Amino acid sequence: MRKNDFLISVVVPCYNEEKNIPLMIDELQKHLRAYRYEVILVDDGSSDDSSDLCERLYGEITEVNYIRFARNFGHQAALQAGITCANGEAVVTIDADLQQPPSVIPAMVKCWLDGHEIVEAIPEYTDSIGWFKKYTSYIFYWVLNKLSDYPVVKKANDFRLIDRKVADEVGRLKENHLYLRGFFSWVGFNKGFVHYDHKKRINGETHYPFYKMVRLALNGITSMSVRPLRLALILGSIVSLIAFAIICWALYLAVFTERTIAGWTSTIVSTLFLAGIQLLVLGIMGEYLGKLFIENKQRPNYIIRDKCIRNTVKDIEHSTSKTTLIEQGV
Repeated sequence: MRKNDFLISVVVPCYNEEKNIPLMIDELQKHLRAYRYEVILVDDGSSDDSSDLCERLYGEITEVNYIRFARNFGHQAALQAGITCANGEAVVTIDADLQQPPSVIPAMVKCWLDGHEIVEAIPEYTDSIGWFKKYTSYIFYWVLNKLSDYPVVKKANDFRLIDRKVADEVGRLKENHLYLRGFFSWVGFNKGFVHYDHKKRINGETHYPFYKMVRLALNGITSMSVRPLRLALILGSIVSLIAFAIICWALYLAVFTERTIAGWTSTIVSTLFLAGIQLLVLGIMGEYLGKLFIENKQRPNYIIRDKCIRNTVKDIEHSTSKTTLIEQGV
């Protein structure tokens, strides 16, 4: 059990969420009033007034801080930036669209106080998402966990609480293709779980259309394991064995019998099949080679245009030290 005198950092990535940000801040103030906390709004290159809104809230509310990216670098980069700049002993990451209710945070804090270093919030979907997204999400996690060396919790998203020591590890990450859900499975530590009802988006539209979900899925699979390359090797070996067997059969028919393999159908089908397998294998290899190319450039995951973060921890330590000196008569 930890002491009650701790700071909670809440990281909120924001991309074109000007209508939802004030509602999120109101909800956080309502449900975190029992704790010392800070909110870090990460503006991920928004094209609406989210950036100005974050700056205004920083000036009006003591607990609010903000980071502003030079352009849109993506949700995962925004999470890493917010976690890296957070001061708290516990760091909560939550989306700005209110589909992940802040009312769950106290339960996550309790689970953390009980000794869990990573607390995953698992959504229970009712009618908040369509059947297509629900079943494609199920298929994605099934495929990912079959291919990955470190299984990801099913239905887990980026609504979680992490301990300070875990947050420090996130700050040390240098890889360009971040997939934090996979990282938190790989990193270990003691995990706890809370469940919540997934809400409908109040304002605006989702920033994760189908093509972005596919891109995230590919990134997650290739970031977590090299098993797709091994599968490509196995598939290529099987196809080669089948082709060798067909060649032997054709030679047998030509030499020892008067039969021949007639028709173009079998030729066309086998050619297209082999070509498809070759393209599939090349595509898998290309995905990994492309990542190596990007990683070798060693560019940063994000560029911060400006930020305003109150150094709460240092302010508290300075205040405590000053009080101690006064008490000692210095």
